[in-house]
Amino acid sequence: MAPGEFFSLLGPSGCGKTTLLRMIGGFADPTEGSVLLDGEDVTGLPPDKRNVNTVFQSYALFDHLSLADNVAFGLKRKGVARAEIRERVAGMLDLVQLGHLSARKPPP
Repeated sequence: MAPGEFFSLLGPSGCGKTTLLRMIGGFADPTEGSVLLDGEDVTGLPPDKRNVNTVFQSYALFDHLSLADNVAFGLKRKGVARAEIRERVAGMLDLVQLGHLSARKPPP
């Protein structure tokens, strides 16, 4: 993938899409082989040390955080300035017509 590109995995239920994403993200260990990112073996690295983002099947990454804080999570982790984070999060939420829900948290 080139910088700035997105991709999707498509396939029937049970084919391993989520398992593959969990291995890339560091949330599951492969039973064989290695996970390489940009040619670097990251198999043993924890999730917070990998430079990847995953959109999970669950609609909330962290159910104790607001919608805006969930969207901002990756930017905060990368050290983006607070003002830029606020601007980018607002822009993304407005783009998908969810700006009015930015302070909302998932139901318990």
